[in-house]
Formats: sequence, structure tokens, C-alpha cells
Amino acid sequence: MGMLDAMADLIGRGATAEFRPTDDSMTPLVRSRQRVQVAPVDPTLVEPGDIVLARVCGTVYLHLVSAVDPQRRRVQISNNRGRVNGWTGYDRVFGICLAVDGVPRPGAAAKVRRPAPPTVRAGELGTGRLEVLPLRVEYAGEMAGVLGDPALHGFIGGVPLSAEALRERYVRLESGSPDPGVVWCNWVLRQRGDGRLVGTVQATVTPASDTAEVAWVVGTPWQGRGFAVEAARAVTAWLAALPVGRLVAHVHLDHHASAAVAAACGFTPTPHREDGEVRWEYLP
Repeated sequence: MGMLDAMADLIGRGATAEFRPTDDSMTPLVRSRQRVQVAPVDPTLVEPGDIVLARVCGTVYLHLVSAVDPQRRRVQISNNRGRVNGWTGYDRVFGICLAVDGVPRPGAAAKVRRPAPPTVRAGELGTGRLEVLPLRVEYAGEMAGVLGDPALHGFIGGVPLSAEALRERYVRLESGSPDPGVVWCNWVLRQRGDGRLVGTVQATVTPASDTAEVAWVVGTPWQGRGFAVEAARAVTAWLAALPVGRLVAHVHLDHHASAAVAAACGFTPTPHREDGEVRWEYLP
């Protein structure tokens, strides 16, 4: 397998890669051995003049899009010297060149393919005592009270936010990660029976590395009841079933309650330390 074949496989699986193609056919747009950054592409968005990584008649090229045919879901690939490599289907257009030697390609970033966000069916993440609901902006007012104890932030950092500040934050979270290779999953925890919100749980999923980072917070009045373990177990099981190959949690060295939650969910501590936190990992 050649280098471009390997890059096509990697980028086709959702990774963004940097490499140095050895070919003069794209000079001066891309000279041989220049460093290029290529990300997964949504082929329906490419236009003539874009530089894409595509397979044409069995060969992978980092070449120009010279024409598009949306009706037949295909693009024409050419080099920068006038040679047409041929037409290829959308399923064989793997990536788009974002930058050459660190210089961005105009408009390319808007055509990056974002991974499909994991979806949760109604009731799928519920536990015996909790509903695990996708985060919504309208929860900000109540959640400002749930997270309002300054002592709650002793280990997780930051300070309690006002309802308005939390609302602004939830707007950003609902809009999704600005990194096209990362998916944000955020939920609130609602107690069955009285319907009160009691905390949050979140997962940051990176499909290219087959990893998800999990975190949980339960408001001070509801701590010590096992809610964090219930919610974290539900989300951990859901992620493992997607499947995600490795789950990660970062727990402060002195946060013994959170360490107990991680252990109860099957995570084990690693030797890795960063900013006073221990990296815990779970391999489903």
C-alpha cells in the first residue's frame, strides 16, 4: 500500500492528517514534499478548484476537482497541468486539502465532513431513578441553581454561573463542537417522581481515535445518593455499545467521591497525571 492509499484509508475513517506528497503534477498549488493538511470531506460540497484526496480508476490522487456532476454523484479529477484523471463517485472522494505548508486553502474548512452525532432514543439512557435528557437551553435557569454551590467547583474548576451566563454556554454546547472531528454529547439528569434536575453528564467523542471522554457532576444537595454512578454507568454502557473503543475520565487526585464513581463504572486509574488530575481509562 502506497502512502496516499494509507492516507485515504485514515482520512476515510474520519481522521485529519498531515503528510508530504511526492509529485510535481500539482505545482505550483502543491509542490513535491510540501506539507499538506487533509480532512474528511463532504463530497456534495466540493467545487471546481478544490484540492481533494480521491481514488480514480484504482489510483489515489491529491488533485483538483475540475468538474462536478451532482445528479450522478460524481466529480472529475485533474492535475494542475491539464491532464484529466477521470470521473469518480462521491464514495471515493475521501478528503479535502485544508492548508499547504500552513497556508489555508480558501473555503475548504466549510466543506469538512463532520461525524454523525450519536443519537439517543427516548428513554434509552434512563435509569431506575433518573431520566438522562439531552441538554437544552431552557434548562439553564434551573441548572444555575443545581450548580450554584461554590464548593461544587473546588475540584472541577470555575465558579458558579448565573442563569444568563449558563444559558449562553448551553447555546454554544447545543450548536456542537467547532472541531469537525469531535462530537459533543451533553445531558441533564432529572429525578423521576419530583421532576427536579440534579446534575449533568457529558461525553466528548472523537471518532478518529475511537475515544470518548466522560464527565459527570451532581449538585450538592443530591450527592451521596448514587446518582452519579447511575448516570455514568448508563452513558458508559451506551458509548461502549456504539461502539467506542476507549473511554477516558479525568479525576482530581483528591476527589475521592468521583474516583469511586469511575471505579464503579469499570474505569481504572493510569499513571498519567495532568494539572492535578488522574487519567482513568475503560476499555469495553
